[in-house]
Amino acid sequence: MGRVGLLGRIMLVLLGALSLLVIATFGIDRWQRNHERSPYPSRFPRVDQAAHIVSLLRDADPAQRPAILKAVSGEALKAEIVAAPPDEAGLIREPRLEARLLGIAGEPAGRIRAFTDAAMLHRGVDPAEPAAARRGPVGRLAAATYRLPDGQTLVVTVIEGHRSHMPWLLGQPLSLWVAVLGVAVAGLVTLGARHELAPLRRLTEAVARFDGRAPTPSRAAHQGAPEIRRLAQAIQAMQERIAGLMGERSLLIGAISHDLKTYLTRMRLRAEGVAEAGRRERLVEDLDAMTALIETSLSFARGTAAEIGRSPVDLADIVAVEVAEHAAQGAPVSLTGEEVRNATVAGDAVALRRVVANLVGNAVEYGRSSVAVAVRRTGAACQIVVEDDGPGIPEAERAAVFSPYYRVERSRSRQTGGSGLGLAIARQIAEAHGGSIVAEAAASGGARIVVTLPALA
Repeated sequence: MGRVGLLGRIMLVLLGALSLLVIATFGIDRWQRNHERSPYPSRFPRVDQAAHIVSLLRDADPAQRPAILKAVSGEALKAEIVAAPPDEAGLIREPRLEARLLGIAGEPAGRIRAFTDAAMLHRGVDPAEPAAARRGPVGRLAAATYRLPDGQTLVVTVIEGHRSHMPWLLGQPLSLWVAVLGVAVAGLVTLGARHELAPLRRLTEAVARFDGRAPTPSRAAHQGAPEIRRLAQAIQAMQERIAGLMGERSLLIGAISHDLKTYLTRMRLRAEGVAEAGRRERLVEDLDAMTALIETSLSFARGTAAEIGRSPVDLADIVAVEVAEHAAQGAPVSLTGEEVRNATVAGDAVALRRVVANLVGNAVEYGRSSVAVAVRRTGAACQIVVEDDGPGIPEAERAAVFSPYYRVERSRSRQTGGSGLGLAIARQIAEAHGGSIVAEAAASGGARIVVTLPALA
């Protein structure tokens, strides 16, 4: 159920309710049919009715018989008086029904005859088997005859085609019509629910597109139910506040960067004027470290507010350039996949090269003897893989290393340099390009960083 959307949940509830309605209607229909045509003597309303008709006509004045016959005849039974007994061809004598008729009417044996037929015989009973030898359920009453005191014969016939008006409509079971109506209602509810949920889907798409970098967030149409319109208005106001805060943040970052660089430049000029060489070198070294730290921190902060450019970038080219620069400085870096021709993504070449520079720089710094870099295309994605044979990253800290200012103290302490922002900036840029970055264990025991970016179609 966790994967079923709101529309699917509404439809499941509706279909469940309709299914219960159909089952209940079908059950009532079957119960009524079984009740009306029960194979057991204790549930024979037609037998009891026929016995009372016999008693009524036996005791009635002969002049009143035509009126009584009209009154008792209907859709279920037909009563008539004939001069001679009817033909019993096709009928099956049912002594147990006769015994019930005789008991209710109070007549001696032989005066009433009860019959069933093959169509009304209970399922599983052999019509050729004598009625007296049957041990299973008896057949339903098809006809009964009674010789009146004046010698005429009363014939009571059960109308087998009779059905109650309640479970049948236009010749079809009511449960069938309920099922058809349920399907029609489900279709209408589906269309209506899709129409009502359309504004919510558009609002979701607008929220998914919002990243805070655009100066003016996209506006979602305020349509649909009042609750959805109020939600859209609240989200629109929140996006505008976030966009305003991000704009102010960009201005603040620019002002801080300008002012800090001005003061650091002045301090460096004054430090270079110090006569004592040892003291001058320490001051310049501290100022350079401070400048690098501030530049890195501002770059990280600026990256969350800057808009990423979108143009085709060949990952194999930028990786090859970065690897060549480290190899020229004597670093043991190897590259595979530089010949991949379809490792192209849509993004900012400068930002992506910074990701490669950070990852290769870390691997060179913490690797012991070798660094392996690979570029590859896997399906609809491109990957950059950087491996080293250094101390590696503990499994419990592989997600935390991408947090700002986080270091694995065991191997990447302050003595080894670094501000703890390299991997954080790499993740920031990768996610801004719609990709991801993960840390794994290399086969050599060191760290393995994998950057995955969506390939350009």
